[in-house]
Parts: sequence; structure tokens; C-alpha cells
Amino acid sequence: MTKKTAKNEHKENRQEELQHKYIELQILKQQISQYVEQKQALDEKQGEMNATIEALRKIDTIKEGDEMWSSLGSSTFVRSDIKDTKKVLVAVGAGVVTKKPVERAIEILESRVKDLDALSTQIVEQANALLERINELEPQVQKLMEQME
Repeated sequence: MTKKTAKNEHKENRQEELQHKYIELQILKQQISQYVEQKQALDEKQGEMNATIEALRKIDTIKEGDEMWSSLGSSTFVRSDIKDTKKVLVAVGAGVVTKKPVERAIEILESRVKDLDALSTQIVEQANALLERINELEPQVQKLMEQME
């Protein structure tokens, strides 16, 4: 094998290594972007649940017969009369909704908030692991690019 052939082969190996590391870097950045979106959705859901918990804690200040606006979903509301401030309907899973005392509904929602918080922590940890790998790869990619020039 001549020196020129060995040099070309070495250059091709560096180019292939650069290509692999660059692709890995792009994939990692894409995954982090997805984690950020998931974290934002979880934060939004947690905020919504916390607001509901606070509303449930204040429900005893409402008198039966008072009027309020009830959400139908999709930012649509209907005027309604309060008939019962002791029990509320709560989704318990699998499309099932059941009537629960306010205190139990708060417990259910607080449990869900804790679950979301744990999931949120897990997402942050996974994103941080990806960031560490990105921080390792970026200088390697930079060095390989400089060697290619």
C-alpha cells in the first residue's frame, strides 16, 4: 500500500467518523427538543390540575343555587346553577367518570400531580443525560471538521 493510498484511507475514516458523530449529534438534539415539548405539556397539565385543586378547595364558599359558568371544553362555557357543592364528577380512568366527595376528588388530583411531577423529573434527567453526550460530541465533531480542512 502506498503512502497516498494510506493517507486517503485515513481521510475517509475520519470523514466517516465525522459523519456518524454529526448524525448522532443531530438525533440527540432532536430528542432533546421532544423532551422540551413533553415537559412543557406536563407543566401545562400540572398547572391546570393545581388550578382545579384550588377551585375545589374554595367550593365550600359557593352556595347551592348560585350561578356560575361551567366549561364544556374547547374554551366553551354554559351558565349553570350549583345544585351540589359536596360532590363532584371525577374521571377515574378508562373513560369512566364517577361522583366523589370534594375531599376525595382533591386527593385524586393531588396524586395525579405527584405522578406528573415524577414523570417531569424523569424527563429532565433524561434530557440532562443527552446534554452531557452532546457536550462530549460537539468538540469531537469540531475537531474532526478542522482536521478535514
